[in-house]
Amino acid sequence: MERRKFIRNSASAIAAGFIAPSMLNYGNLFANHVSANDKINVGLIGCRGMGWANLSDFLIHPEVDCVALCDIDQNVLNRRAADAEKLRNTKSALYGDYRKMLERKDIDIVIIGTPDHWHCLQMADACAAGKDVYVEKPIANSIAECDAMVAAAKRYNRVVQVGQQQRSGDHWHEMKKYIDSGKLGKIAQVNVWANFNYAAILNPIPDSPVPAGIDFDTWLGPAPMRTFNEKRFHGAWRMFWDYGGGLMTDWGVHLLDMALWGMNVTGMPNRIFSSGGQFAYPDNYA
Repeated sequence: MERRKFIRNSASAIAAGFIAPSMLNYGNLFANHVSANDKINVGLIGCRGMGWANLSDFLIHPEVDCVALCDIDQNVLNRRAADAEKLRNTKSALYGDYRKMLERKDIDIVIIGTPDHWHCLQMADACAAGKDVYVEKPIANSIAECDAMVAAAKRYNRVVQVGQQQRSGDHWHEMKKYIDSGKLGKIAQVNVWANFNYAAILNPIPDSPVPAGIDFDTWLGPAPMRTFNEKRFHGAWRMFWDYGGGLMTDWGVHLLDMALWGMNVTGMPNRIFSSGGQFAYPDNYA
């Protein structure tokens, strides 16, 4: 394998947790003599939360450079630009439109850390632009979008990784081997629990003008147009169907995947049912 291709694949695998800790020092063998031709250039779309966390893990490795940052919030963009400069003592180009960033020929890998409703378009566009992609989970907001993303990766022959890091945890692999051994006997039922309390939208507030420095129309993107509300924006957008799927598509994609993997389930369910309610209505409802 060409060394440049090896480093690119290794950087993607390390970010996803696929390389064992004992191997992490391998990349450091090149730390003092990585040529310009062997550098892997990364561009980040969505800089506030997990996108920045993923980029920080990429930049642990000396062969990886961040050359571009993109965000619709100028305040976040400026802050992360300063953070990136501290990490590497180099300046990244800044963008408000990810499509302009994808025009750069020097970007090898794109990290997508935007809200879920943007994943499909940005991942497909990145693949079409010849970039490999690390996209945060959940991969998308519908099965149709997921199918389109898989098709884009195949059509453009790109390396794509989704943030399902549980699949690479040693303790989960031990669990899988133990279940497959048959020592538990026949398993009739698997329960999955998500014990989190951050899903409720507390203390709703009225809509307000868009804060300075935020391109809210671009943030909405493929979602329905609406006026700005702080409770539907940074931190809380996941709890609205227009942008995410609540805890089910936040932690559910991890925890349910472990049950499906453990039980060797590869197809769709025969039937589903659900129960619940809006127990916070009307005092805590947005």
